Parts: sequence; C-alpha cells; structure tokens
Amino acid sequence: MEEQSMEISTLQGGEIQEPNEALESDTELKQGEHVRITRRRRSAGFVMNQDHFHRHYELYYLISGRSRVFLNHTIYHLEAGDVLLIEPLALHHMIYGIAQESERIAVSFADDFLEEMRKQCGTDWLGQLKQQPHLTVETGRRGYLEGLLGKLAVEVQNEDAFARMLQQNYLYELLAFIGRCRNEEEPLKLGEPAEMTERETAIQEAARYIYTHFHEPLTLELVAERVHMSPTYFSRRFKSLTGFGYKEYVNYVRLKEASRLLLETELSVTEVAQQCGFADSNYFGDLFRKEKGVSPRVYRKNPQIL
Repeated sequence: MEEQSMEISTLQGGEIQEPNEALESDTELKQGEHVRITRRRRSAGFVMNQDHFHRHYELYYLISGRSRVFLNHTIYHLEAGDVLLIEPLALHHMIYGIAQESERIAVSFADDFLEEMRKQCGTDWLGQLKQQPHLTVETGRRGYLEGLLGKLAVEVQNEDAFARMLQQNYLYELLAFIGRCRNEEEPLKLGEPAEMTERETAIQEAARYIYTHFHEPLTLELVAERVHMSPTYFSRRFKSLTGFGYKEYVNYVRLKEASRLLLETELSVTEVAQQCGFADSNYFGDLFRKEKGVSPRVYRKNPQIL
C-alpha cells in the first residue's frame, strides 16, 4: 500500500492547520538538528517497506486509525490517542489497520537535547518510560497534548534567536506531561496491550526468547519448536507479524549487543563475536561491515557511526 506524506502540522484548539514545509522523519537527525516533528497519513493496510531504527528518540502519537507496532521484542496494538516512546537503536516495524486510513505525528529528538531535563528531573522518569513505552491518553486530555505538539511544530520551523530555547521548552513540557501520566491512573491510564491472538502471543514469545538468548545457538528449528510450530509456518508467521525475517532479527539483536560491547569493553573482536552468539568471527566481521559500513575495529574507534 502507498503512503501519503503530509507536512508538519500545527494543532490549535483541536483543528489541524498545514504549514508550508515538510520534513522527512525516517532519516537520522542532521548535525545541529535537535528536534524534528512530522505528521503523516497512512493508507489502509500500509506496511513499512524496510526495517527501521535510528540513533535518536522518537515519540509516536496516533491521531486516528489503528496500527500494530513490533518494538524490540513486543507487539503493541495502538489506537487513536496512543503514545509510544521508541528508544535510540530500537528496531521497530509498523503495520497500519486494513479497514481505515490512519494518521500519526512523530517527534524525533536527540539524546543530548535532554541534558538539562536530566539535571533538573533526574533519570527515573525516562527509565520508567522505557520500561513502559506505551501510553493511552484519555480523550479529554488529548487537546492539551496536541496543543503542545502544535507549538513545537511552529518552533521547529522558526530560525530566530528564540527557536532553540522554545523547542527545548515545549519538548520538556511534552515529556513531563507523558512522564506524569506514566504514574497516574486517572485521568490518564497506562496503555494496556490489546488482547492478542494465540498466533501473536506465540510469535512475541519467540521474539523475547531470541532477545534474551541471543548468545546461545538459535536455529530456526529450535525456536519454532519452542512455540509449537513447524519451521516453515513459524518463519512465515514471524515475518508477517514482526516485519522481519527470522535470521535478520537474530542478527540484528546480536549486532546491537556486539556494538555495545565494542564501545564499553576491552574484549577482542573474536571475544565479542563469541559472547554474542557468532561461532565464526570472520562471519561476524563480514556481517558487521555489511550492516555498519565499517569493520568492528574501525567502529570501536568511531562510535558516532550508526
């Protein structure tokens, strides 16, 4: 299905007004760019055409319609008014409802843009949001949230001396609003996973097993057997529900951990490969180079490379 891209939108009093310039949200933030906000309308049944992850945070707000999001190892069913926080480098894939058009707003922001908020508010709030990234905003409070998004959208387009300060202020207010609702039952409630089908539950269980046992041998047959499916059927269902091929997902989880170990430890490349489940360090090096564009050794010296 095709995607309909829309320009950044200003929301005022519940009404949506279209500004003049569109920004692409699926690419990395540019150097010196701290915040980006986009609004898009997705046609019924739209599916992301490639795996997606990025170095920045993304706050995803569904205005209308429905979507299914596979984030790291969990399946989330989102409806209008739902918010999802996506961490840097978190693999995610989105599929939109087949019965109706959907519309969303995405706020991308750099981790270093949160420095002042961390100093003033600590880090517990962010940790809690990472643990429970899905929130449902009650209808009566959505106007406040959308008003903040509208103000932020205006300042993202401004280039005067006040723009950066106001971008930061509105982003902090937005995150504070969401951080508070994370701990409130009323009038906001935590997003609770929609009842999943037996098939979805099995695939999510398989993804979580991979995510926590990546250092072990993980054959397709072994994981399929754990969820009582034939390898062929499991492979097909895993792809259709998560958006990722089985081997593709296993390799991503392993490479993500390998990237961390390269930067945070002094383990040799061979030791990193072994700890991440790669039996062949040469295969690990080739796969790492294909994914990152550089060898593990070069990456270790240049951590800014995604």
